[in-house]
Amino acid sequence: MSNQYSKKIIPFENLAAIREKVPGKAVVHCHGVYDLLHVGHLKHLASAKKLGDILVVTLTADQFVNKGPGRPRFGELQRAEMLAALEIVDYVSISTQQRATAAIALVKPDFYVKGPDYKDKGADITGGILEEEAAVRSVGGRLMFTEDETESSSELINQYFCNWDEAQRAAISAVKECMDTDEIVGLIDSLSRQKVLVVGEPIIDSYVFCEVAGISSKSPTVSARRKYCEDYAGGSLAIANHLAALGMQVTLLITHGDEPFYHELMAKSLNPAVRLVGHVMQETPTPRKTRFIIPFQSHRMFELIDVKSDQWLSNDPAPFISDLKDLAEQHDLLIAADFGHGLFEFNVLKALGQVPRFIGLNVQTNSDNFGFNPFTKHERYDYLSIDERECRVATHDRLTPRLELAGATIRERIRRSASVTLGTAGSLYFDDEGRSFTCPTFFRDVIDTTGAGDAYFAITSVLSKLRAPGPVVPFIGNCYAGLKTRIIGNKAAVTKVDLVRTVQSLLR
Repeated sequence: MSNQYSKKIIPFENLAAIREKVPGKAVVHCHGVYDLLHVGHLKHLASAKKLGDILVVTLTADQFVNKGPGRPRFGELQRAEMLAALEIVDYVSISTQQRATAAIALVKPDFYVKGPDYKDKGADITGGILEEEAAVRSVGGRLMFTEDETESSSELINQYFCNWDEAQRAAISAVKECMDTDEIVGLIDSLSRQKVLVVGEPIIDSYVFCEVAGISSKSPTVSARRKYCEDYAGGSLAIANHLAALGMQVTLLITHGDEPFYHELMAKSLNPAVRLVGHVMQETPTPRKTRFIIPFQSHRMFELIDVKSDQWLSNDPAPFISDLKDLAEQHDLLIAADFGHGLFEFNVLKALGQVPRFIGLNVQTNSDNFGFNPFTKHERYDYLSIDERECRVATHDRLTPRLELAGATIRERIRRSASVTLGTAGSLYFDDEGRSFTCPTFFRDVIDTTGAGDAYFAITSVLSKLRAPGPVVPFIGNCYAGLKTRIIGNKAAVTKVDLVRTVQSLLR
């Protein structure tokens, strides 16, 4: 950074020294993304500067910007330079922390200033304004609001800098025709009123991060140095965490091997709001998949699976079936996640088909069950979510074009609401009247696709149960799944705040 404004841009840790440089001066602090600097920002900053002598502006680093796909439109250094070019701004810093409270603690402003759209503190879906108010009070400052007319960077970017392709624009337009942004946010809020029973195999995802050393001198084998390992809650555990993060009342019914590592992960990674009902399976381990990962772009070197799919040959399914029936009566819908590792077999499979509740079903094909776990083994469900490969395996069709195959399969064989996810091409959704709706993906910077299909399945099951408009179901589903691809493994769940912000950004 070598332009004339660079001296205004200071490292984040140096914010604490500002007060020493300007003794006796009133310090004013503003914080934001400032993705597209516009007249609304200029008026806001000018009004803020009138409250004191020194104006410090901190901005959110690229990695923490949560305004949907393609954002920030301008990088953190570009945004910092634009702010530093304003005469009224005295210092600019890129925050190395996710929350503004960290910057407030360093600056210790006399006045922390937000725009008029934050006056209604209860309308802030993040709850951040309340945290920021507490932080500024703790350092002896005051929270203030400007009264200037506001603009929206998201609206301006979507209008003048949008680089969506024709399919993406068409999907957004179709959503806007049937629901406005506030109605969709209301729909997402209504999810919290749902009581959901999740039934499926838990999967422990162990990620072993490695550094490639080269090829072994004694055999053509890749040699790698182990750096560290992390365990994530996958399978039905991840689905339960996603639904709980959206505010739903979730019960999780599973079987497991009662290992110490299982209990350790449950204590650390399962959302405390999830009610867990677990049945111990003798001689059957909790499914565990160990992936050896190169950290850069999460490239996978190798996968080791520890799965045994014959649990009902050595365990009595009657107690599990009893819980399945009793718990189903206490919930609005049942989400069945069939990963093909032996849970939905024999009498358990039969009992699931007799549950008198809305059933959302996902049946997965993977290396351990290839050819043995088609969706056709399930007789009753109300919504089905599968990917293209699972559709082809179940119909024994390798060559028919994907959209033609999906349409024929759903209209002729499934005959109820369903989705076929198409990877980077998005998804195809059919409502219960057989009408089809396509929606592309919006996220390009993918970190890890693991669990994206589970995230899509989880939220679209509930949306289908609520009979959300056809274009809205795959749109919200793809937004949610896209957010999941920004998270390594199942390290964290996608929250309602993340989803709402993405939807608002795309529809403005």
